[in-house]
Amino acid sequence: MGTSGAYGGSGTASWDDAHDLYEQVAGGGRRPPVEDLVKALTQALNKTQGGPPPAPGMYAAGQIRPSRPAGTAGYTRSKSLTGGGGGRPGLAGSAARGAAAVAGASAYRARDAQGLAELGLDMAALDALPDDTARCEAIAQELLGVPTHPEDAALKSAAMETMLEAMEAAEEPDAERLVEMFTGNLTYEFALIELTSEHRKDPVPPSEAAKMEQEIKEYIASDISNPVDKPVGKLSKQGLIDKAARLAQDVLSIFRRTR
Repeated sequence: MGTSGAYGGSGTASWDDAHDLYEQVAGGGRRPPVEDLVKALTQALNKTQGGPPPAPGMYAAGQIRPSRPAGTAGYTRSKSLTGGGGGRPGLAGSAARGAAAVAGASAYRARDAQGLAELGLDMAALDALPDDTARCEAIAQELLGVPTHPEDAALKSAAMETMLEAMEAAEEPDAERLVEMFTGNLTYEFALIELTSEHRKDPVPPSEAAKMEQEIKEYIASDISNPVDKPVGKLSKQGLIDKAARLAQDVLSIFRRTR
């Protein structure tokens, strides 16, 4: 699941290195090491999405709701990654919103009606839906709203993938693992918006693009699964939201470390 498509992209100089590395394969050139591409991507993301570490409780559980009415039309692809300016929440804010949705899926699997209610969700209403995919869609609709921007679509994609894992995995993932999984998915989806934008100079063959994007996703996930400040112990719903927001901000510097 991804948000790959002809988005406008930022067109800023901060993305030039990432675009250049990605396009090396367009003409049969040398395929760049995935770690170089990920480093360029996260450095560019840091310029457009970075900011100070969010304080605990900055994004309160139960108060993270869609800022637009449910009937708002879908996102337009002419927009681009602009960070927290212009009303956009930035990577950390998006992580907090998505983490609330992931917490909802986790609470449903645990049959935690009170936990669902704290997020504005109803156990009986979710039970009435035909399958877990429909339940995850309903949670995303309630807590994330209708995507109206490529960043919203990226957030929903990352949240849906993580929610389905939370509901359908043979063994229920613990909160720490869900935070890492979701943050990796979100970072990848935000990078993919720009990586596949119209600002690329040359088209990348679809087969090569698919290979590179999968490698990028796996590389991000492998590094985030062992962050410098790996959490310890059980996380509350608010703790999960706080950790996701903080890790999303931290991840922009994680890949500057030497392997």
